[in-house]
Amino acid sequence: MAQNEFSYRRFLISATIAPLQANRGVVTVDVTTADPERIADLGTERFIHVERWVERNDPAFLQVVVDECKVVIDHYADNVDDS
Repeated sequence: MAQNEFSYRRFLISATIAPLQANRGVVTVDVTTADPERIADLGTERFIHVERWVERNDPAFLQVVVDECKVVIDHYADNVDDS
């Protein structure tokens, strides 16, 4: 299991990829903050939690994009779901 952590402004972003069969994986992204005005779940300081399976279990080919409105997990930057 590979994990990356980085921070942006007052947010801590953690992205983890867990292996599945056939070289696939499940990516979990947690965005947390200590800023009380932005906390969605007061018990965990969680702001966003996203899970998605990916076709390739290789962190070198995976992109996690976090902006003000959404979190995107994909291998291709042009394959962004705005939902």
